[in-house]
Amino acid sequence: MQTLNTIFHWQYLGILAIIWLVVDFAWIGRWRALIARISKLFRAPWIFEKDTESEEHPLYPRRFLEQLAQNNISGGRGGSGSNDNLDKWWKALGDRVLGDVSPLVSIGHVISLIFFLFFIFADAVTVANTLVLIGVESPNLPPILQRLDLAILGGALVSATVGVWIFIEMLGKGEFIATEKLAVSQKRVYSLIAILVTLFSVVVMLALAGQRLISLGTYASSPTIDLVIAFALYGLLAINSSLAAAITFQSGALGVVVLILFLAVVISLVIPILVFVFDLLCRGVIIVIDVIFWAILTPFMAIPYGFIKIFRLGKPG
Repeated sequence: MQTLNTIFHWQYLGILAIIWLVVDFAWIGRWRALIARISKLFRAPWIFEKDTESEEHPLYPRRFLEQLAQNNISGGRGGSGSNDNLDKWWKALGDRVLGDVSPLVSIGHVISLIFFLFFIFADAVTVANTLVLIGVESPNLPPILQRLDLAILGGALVSATVGVWIFIEMLGKGEFIATEKLAVSQKRVYSLIAILVTLFSVVVMLALAGQRLISLGTYASSPTIDLVIAFALYGLLAINSSLAAAITFQSGALGVVVLILFLAVVISLVIPILVFVFDLLCRGVIIVIDVIFWAILTPFMAIPYGFIKIFRLGKPG
């Protein structure tokens, strides 16, 4: 830094810069070649058109951008061998979660994924607080695991909603789950679990209400009542959340696929635009780099070039 500071404050720096610029522009062949390269870069076809001279500028990733844009425009089709099986599997999975017959099914999968994640959260909070009560863990839990009120009340309400929803779906009166693809035995099992989840949710909400009334002094507590309430809030809630998560797991897993396909569609639409913008930026960057190197290296090339010209002129014809 001290050397650069000395150079910038050198009294002859301005004279040297003027001489440098004069040498740059005096060599007509050099700046003519620079203008020709810039003109050729501007006249190159846009990224969505095939360029027969894509390797003309080494620092310009033209071929890579071409392939990236064309793959996204064509939807990534093509390929052979083992890729065909993967494409067929992915297409079949997409048809299952994004079918035209029941377009609301994909929304149901996303809702199931949200419910499933909430049940996992409620289970984690309940188990963590239970371990604190029995003295296995310290009370200094992470803030997200201290929301026992959210896990109890929210878990009970959401579980009851899921229980009623899944039961209605299994009766064939819903719109969000493709129940026609399930066997009769599967529907019966799902219906039974949905009924249990709904009943357990009611029990948990009653226990929560009883605990609240006791804390307000409306009702007197007893060891038996305290045991029942503790079991409902710390045991039955976790069991109920696990059952509710079980009946939403399959649809929730397909909800992940729905989100992945949605992101893939968005990316496939956005990437060509980004590639076009990157194409323009790359051309500008290449021009700036070319001009800088031209301005810096021309005087260093002009000195030997001048000597060669002088010696050639001095030779007898």
